[in-house]
Amino acid sequence: MLNRNLKEKTLKYLDMFPCVVLLGARQVGKSTLLKQILPTAKFYDLENLNDFDYINNDPKLFLDSQTTPLVIDEAQLCPNIFKALRVKIDEARDVNGRFLLSGSSSPELLHQISESLAGRVATIDVPCLAWNEALERPLSNIYANLDDPDSFLSLPSHYNLAELHEFCLYGLYPEAFLKRKNDNDYYKVWQENYIRTYIERDIRALFPNLELDKYKKLILMLAQSSSETIKYANFASSLDISEPTVKNYLEIADGTFIWSRLRAFDKSTKKRLIKMPKGYLRDTLLINYIYRLNNIEQMLSRPDFGLIWESFIIEQLHKNLRFTFSQVKLYYYRTQNGAEIDLIIETPKALIPVEIKSGSSFKKEQITNLKNFIDEFSSPYGLIINNGSEVRKLADKIYQVPAIFW
Repeated sequence: MLNRNLKEKTLKYLDMFPCVVLLGARQVGKSTLLKQILPTAKFYDLENLNDFDYINNDPKLFLDSQTTPLVIDEAQLCPNIFKALRVKIDEARDVNGRFLLSGSSSPELLHQISESLAGRVATIDVPCLAWNEALERPLSNIYANLDDPDSFLSLPSHYNLAELHEFCLYGLYPEAFLKRKNDNDYYKVWQENYIRTYIERDIRALFPNLELDKYKKLILMLAQSSSETIKYANFASSLDISEPTVKNYLEIADGTFIWSRLRAFDKSTKKRLIKMPKGYLRDTLLINYIYRLNNIEQMLSRPDFGLIWESFIIEQLHKNLRFTFSQVKLYYYRTQNGAEIDLIIETPKALIPVEIKSGSSFKKEQITNLKNFIDEFSSPYGLIINNGSEVRKLADKIYQVPAIFW
């Protein structure tokens, strides 16, 4: 059983709130994490018909009969539980850490949390494995030292490039990753079943009026445009649907944790900026399945590997930044004159511009774009994350910190 970075954060939130809900896509390890966090608590799984019938028949009676802490997995399957939870929580409003729930994203789940449990609940997004979790290593020290970029120069690397290429190829869904080499047939079947279950079961159940064939084609298009600007008109034309429908489909993909929207940074008062969003599939297993990539050599030889790698790096940063900071936002930056920066990290203290490259070198233009951003927004420094072998200070306030350090 792999240890997850979010365990300590979840325990902290349980000390602060009566109820904590873990949200995430199918098969990211929510159930396992629930059992790690409260191993001795009574555990109910609403995908188990006996548990579902027991709770759904009379949620209030169920909660009245239970001792806490109490764990309920896949809580979105029983919407009636949330109003009963509100009543139960309010009976002892000052007692925290009583209920730990998980749920795969659905409009009903998010609605129930916001309507019934507002002020009583904290939510945590559970992603696929982070790199250190997959290898059972501690989190890289680089995240705790983001306020001190000169400290990067003395940090040891945390991974090797071969490990990162393997993560990028196989993805980091826990079960599939752990069985990737021991049973290759199982891994391929797992990929196929994941996509099929997501579309034909989850999306069909959540959005019964959705045109599934067109939504599935949208997912294919998102894989092919990972880390590229989303042009609604192009998607609408290819799918033969309206632009508002494209936007709705993207909201669904984002809300079900299979795709992540990267909003444009639009806070400049000096430059005209591109404001269309970018986005990427949350795990590269999905991209590589759609491209039918079976080995690292095939993946590295793709002409768009740089975009696949950019998605892979952004998702790793997002996982660990959310773990490290209570609040963090990610953007991309592009002016109408063509100046572009792959990622802008907004922490409570600073804006940090980041260029991401799959090679080991960098271009002068990248440093220029970083410097201009630093000057305009008073950023403390900028980063180039590439596949070099060492941390280097490339210029004043510009640092090369290769992927193997993250």
